[in-house]
Amino acid sequence: MVCELEKQRGENGSQSGFYFNLQLTGATVTNANLEIELTTEYLQQLKKENLHLRRAVDELAILNDLSLAISGSLDSEKIMRSIIGKSIRAMEAEQGDITLIAEDEQNPAQTLVRSMVSSSDRSPLHLNQNLRGWMQINKKPLMINEPEDDERFRNVKWDPSINSVLSAPLMVRSKLTGILTVYNKTSGSDGHFTESDQRLLSIIAAQSAQVVETARLYEEEEAYRFMRRELDLASEIQKKMLPAQAPQIDRFAVAGTNVTAREVGGDYFDYIRMDDHRWALCLGDISGKGLPASLLMSNLQAILRGQVLHLLRPGEILKMANRQLFQSTGAEKFATLFIAVLDTEANTLHYSSAGHEYPFIFKNNGNYERLSTGGLPLGIMNEQEYEEEIINISVGDTLFIFSDGVTDSINPEEEMMGEHQLIEQLKGELEKNSQPEDLIKSILDACLTHSGKEKLFDDITAMALRRNQ
Repeated sequence: MVCELEKQRGENGSQSGFYFNLQLTGATVTNANLEIELTTEYLQQLKKENLHLRRAVDELAILNDLSLAISGSLDSEKIMRSIIGKSIRAMEAEQGDITLIAEDEQNPAQTLVRSMVSSSDRSPLHLNQNLRGWMQINKKPLMINEPEDDERFRNVKWDPSINSVLSAPLMVRSKLTGILTVYNKTSGSDGHFTESDQRLLSIIAAQSAQVVETARLYEEEEAYRFMRRELDLASEIQKKMLPAQAPQIDRFAVAGTNVTAREVGGDYFDYIRMDDHRWALCLGDISGKGLPASLLMSNLQAILRGQVLHLLRPGEILKMANRQLFQSTGAEKFATLFIAVLDTEANTLHYSSAGHEYPFIFKNNGNYERLSTGGLPLGIMNEQEYEEEIINISVGDTLFIFSDGVTDSINPEEEMMGEHQLIEQLKGELEKNSQPEDLIKSILDACLTHSGKEKLFDDITAMALRRNQ
């Protein structure tokens, strides 16, 4: 087709009009002596470039919308759902998810967090373990349009509802922190993802990775701060539950201390007044450490304070405490406990031990005995009987009760303090006629000196009783 545009001029040289002359002589257009050849191939190229340009504009709009949606937010779940939602719409997919990877050397593909968004009512699809492993190794985009026929995953059993998969790694400082995945292309006759889809998803993943990681780390830090506040509060509560100072007991002196290996501990000691001339002296050790042990310790303290109000015999107190602890805890939790009833009128000590470290009774002549009468730790078996014994306390006799954290104190060479060093320390103090408060301070200093710069292996708890008159 030929289109000739000729310009008529009037006799006076002025422009008087235009006329078109069309001729079917090929594909040549003449305009003011300028010829431009428009072939079918050229038109298709223009159309293709126009599509590419439109695609680029759409991609920029998607990335801009995504940036606005996630910038300034530190809510990782909200951020991830925004990323997934934008990716689903951009890729025209059915579902999408982000799987964050836990930092676990033994199981590097362990899922830490998973967030899913769906554009349909179908059940959520899950990133296959094999795909996580592939991404962990290759750390590059992955497109699967024929799952059953993909040679890379020949032995993988696919969910029947998965027709196509497109994944991109979330990389932070060359480290895989997560995987962005969309499932089942909903447009196109074949339902296949394209190279353009893969490129765009890779850009979204690259732009989003650091934002997701920053939000996740912020939430971890906030959770840690919350936990620290909770632990500090628990520590303050626990300190207030233990005796703030030793009681004044006629003709006797008593002292005790507790130092926890962590913020809160599982050791317990108490002085409980039973009547005008009887005092219950308790020292226990809960299995385990930290918050769980401290909660069980609080429970045990409440049980004992309730029992001593109507039971006078240590064996009966331990029997009832064992029953309640057994019914309220699992088999993995138990407590050792030494309880003694001091009678200041009879000058006797009526005691029983539930699997606890044997206390020392140092006589005024320098000899000592171990108080071993009792039974099993509390909470191990139901309906246990506990033997008990009564001993006389003479002027100058000293009772020393302790938890295993005293003898188990470990130095930098991983050597325990042990009972031998404890006995020598006790003897040295008693030769100086030390009172319970000085005796306790001496033992605690010895434990801390032995440990040096090492963190305490276990809680240290001790109590001392001495008859002065």
